[in-house]
Amino acid sequence: MTSISNNILAIDAGNTRVKWGLFNATGRLTGHGACLNTELAGLRFPAAEQVVISNVAGNIIETQLKTLLANHANTHWVASQTEACGVKNSYPQPEKLGTDRWAALIAAWHIKQAPCVVVNAGTAVTIDALENATFNGGLIMPGIDLMQQSLYLGTAQLPIQNARKESTIDIFATSTNDAIYAGTHYAIVGAITLMVQELQKKTDKAPWILMSGGNATTIHRQLIQHDIGNVTNQAIIVDNLVLQGLYLLSLAKVNIKKDNNYAK
Repeated sequence: MTSISNNILAIDAGNTRVKWGLFNATGRLTGHGACLNTELAGLRFPAAEQVVISNVAGNIIETQLKTLLANHANTHWVASQTEACGVKNSYPQPEKLGTDRWAALIAAWHIKQAPCVVVNAGTAVTIDALENATFNGGLIMPGIDLMQQSLYLGTAQLPIQNARKESTIDIFATSTNDAIYAGTHYAIVGAITLMVQELQKKTDKAPWILMSGGNATTIHRQLIQHDIGNVTNQAIIVDNLVLQGLYLLSLAKVNIKKDNNYAK
């Protein structure tokens, strides 16, 4: 990783939360934090020589970030393009790829240099295939909470789920609550497993699974407990994957713009 002489502040504005990380001249994460989008106005970012931002949260969050960063002169907004940091983007319209996914893919390739399934398990879940430094494509589906909420809102008698801490989820659920809880988890686990199987067919190698996001731990636990797709040794949680990718993009000084271009 190339050294630089100043700090870089990376900001990942997602559907629910804004995450930030401060990288020093050697690329070490020296500070980080997060807040709900609804609490953004009260956030105070640390000083930095450069700021790089991925925003998929829309115009209101963009305006708030511009206000909060008014004293940061060297601020850049990421735009997904055809290639960056050695990674190619297979979208026919590359700019339509969410910049958080783009940054995560770049970080994943630089970490493993091998076939990867890159999972961001947040409000929405993205499951992306990375082969030979090329993003082949991927899946987007509702996250655990959104799936549970949709059942509550779209049906007459299914209950809304409360926060749970169980380490074991029984696929043979014997109550409605447990069936909803297990169903939402295993829907995501099944999609990851299918992506792993299809990418392995293409590459003839068992791909790594790099997972990040608020629900990464619980999804990772189910993959490991059931050894689904024989991925026990290949599935890892990587904290701040998007922030790491933003840092790499800021070093490369490509595909970042000083205006507010970003992909949703």
